[in-house]
Amino acid sequence: MSNTFVKTACRIGTLVALFWAPWMTTQAADAAAATLPVTDFARNGSLSHPALSPDGQYLALSLHNDQAKWGEPDYQLVVLHMPDLAYVSRLDMVRSYQPAQIVWVNNTRMVVPLAYTSSALEAPQSTGDIIAVNFDGSQKQTLYSLRHRGTLQAGPHSMDMPKGFPSIAGMPFPRNGHVYVQMSVLPERNANGDWDAHQSQIYDVDSLNGKPALIGSIDRGSMSFVVHDGVARVAYGSSDALTTDVFTRADASSPWIRLSDAITGKHLTPLAISRDGLTLWSLFSDDGGPASLMESRLDGTDLVTLSSDKFGSVSDVLWDTQTGKPYATIFEDGKPHFDYLDDGVHAKVLKALNDKFADHVVTIGGMTENGNRMLVVAQSDRDPGSLALFDTDTMSLRPLFQFEPWIHPEKMASRKPFRFKASDGLELDGYLTLPNGTDGKALPTILLPHGGPIGPRDGWTYDTDAQFLASRGYAVVQVNYRGSGGRGPGFEKAGYTHFGDRIQQDLREGLEWAIAQGYADKSRLCVYGGSFGGYSALMQPILAPGLYKCAIDYAGVSDWSIGFERSDTSHMKLGRTYFAQAVGTEATARAISPLYQLDKFNVPVLIAHGEDDPRVPYQNATRLRSALDKANKPYEWLSKPKEGHGFYAEENREDMYRHMEAFLGKYLGK
Repeated sequence: MSNTFVKTACRIGTLVALFWAPWMTTQAADAAAATLPVTDFARNGSLSHPALSPDGQYLALSLHNDQAKWGEPDYQLVVLHMPDLAYVSRLDMVRSYQPAQIVWVNNTRMVVPLAYTSSALEAPQSTGDIIAVNFDGSQKQTLYSLRHRGTLQAGPHSMDMPKGFPSIAGMPFPRNGHVYVQMSVLPERNANGDWDAHQSQIYDVDSLNGKPALIGSIDRGSMSFVVHDGVARVAYGSSDALTTDVFTRADASSPWIRLSDAITGKHLTPLAISRDGLTLWSLFSDDGGPASLMESRLDGTDLVTLSSDKFGSVSDVLWDTQTGKPYATIFEDGKPHFDYLDDGVHAKVLKALNDKFADHVVTIGGMTENGNRMLVVAQSDRDPGSLALFDTDTMSLRPLFQFEPWIHPEKMASRKPFRFKASDGLELDGYLTLPNGTDGKALPTILLPHGGPIGPRDGWTYDTDAQFLASRGYAVVQVNYRGSGGRGPGFEKAGYTHFGDRIQQDLREGLEWAIAQGYADKSRLCVYGGSFGGYSALMQPILAPGLYKCAIDYAGVSDWSIGFERSDTSHMKLGRTYFAQAVGTEATARAISPLYQLDKFNVPVLIAHGEDDPRVPYQNATRLRSALDKANKPYEWLSKPKEGHGFYAEENREDMYRHMEAFLGKYLGK
């Protein structure tokens, strides 16, 4: 590394310190003050989806207004001038709608897919709408609307694309105002109410007039595409939850050819094609282990490993906007860490920032088309994140925003990564959050299983639930049990058909590790989780009688057969296949359902559930309540109307946390 760059790194640190140090100094004196307010943990983040225009003149982002009254827009698309952050324009969203993504298709125009937020435990769901708008709010155009297709609200070319679920699949290089929109095509008439796509297509759409041009089609549903030079060259997708099929073609007139299993291994996810059209970059697992970043020919041959780790998969790839090549990868196991693929300026800047701010993870959230300005995102276990602008011409860093400015990192608890061997020898990892102001020994402890169970994982960065519990004096144990993401397809598959036994044993053994290390007081233990974590909160006391003092079931499964019949997952063939592969038969589902094992459930439980939950239907809670009433077993109840899978409204989340605080204080002690 050159002396010039080392001096630059020092200058970066000085500039950031000037921005953060005064704020931290004024707050440090209060770090050990009164208990932090519940409202701080119940609030939604203020900013999301920051996107820098190709020339670096504008910053667009989604702004959440938590002061909005009912009926008023709670999200806006906001554009600011750079670098002075002068206000340029604002586009109000319909209530509960928000930008799902912000894509600059040229220096002055954006394409924005919309999402609907109705639950706290699920990512915002696509509405099937894509709009385009200029930086100044002018020339707003609907490019596609599944809801309004065929009406004036859907745009002039809505019927030129089929009925289906749209998503953004990239844009031409260089940017020319067009965007690639891929469609999971639905039957025009669907009598049985299923949501299964039967075909996949991709269009080159002019964002100004909305006119589409078909550039790829394949007779398989729910496929994704990789485009080169205006032609869809690669298509990939899953016919079930365990396999991914990959197809390639030589040009627009050639047929699709499926790559053999010998080439794709256990899993291959295509990411991008090089500018010269000769190289394909993919995430690849040959034997079911962690996924590596690979490069190959477009037919998958001549595979070369660019980045890999024996324990964890590549979780993200950072791309150079000028060359189109990857310059770094991210691994999320333990504290997130990087693998730098070249010694170019972007890799050097990224490494210098991470070396300088070793208590954070610093990544690049976007850059200009010539690469001279970069959006820098810094997060940590205590810090929900901050945004800054790095200029490679002047080698300077300008702080911009904090994502949750009401959270004071020095008042938050640290999160410690740990690993342990399960009783069958499988190495697992997790995170331990220890409350401030304690010696970290013999603490009342909460086991906090994540949802899913297949695919999601707990990570090192800021976790609202863990921080809330730690702020009330509890240690928190989180385990990435078999089935969790980030370890490769084989690790995920290991969780199939083991929801009620081996996964639960992994969780318990992670908690036993914390007891053996002296962190957790074995006489003061509780289990709390949402979704599959709520299911685990019910199963843990059944499988480990006498270990727990209480349980908190938040939107959890009490009877798997309800999901087979009523869950939104059951409306798709892929979802029904998932239930069959991961859970099993109706008989198996009954055998692992807590509702039918309540004779072994002997702890007080707090049940919290949204009454309009489509993922884990409300009947899971009401049937559990009826069975507990019949058995005369103690429980506390919290349900909310107009809430889905988890509580979205901030006042309802605050109520949930207050109930939790009182419940845990009652059974574990304050």
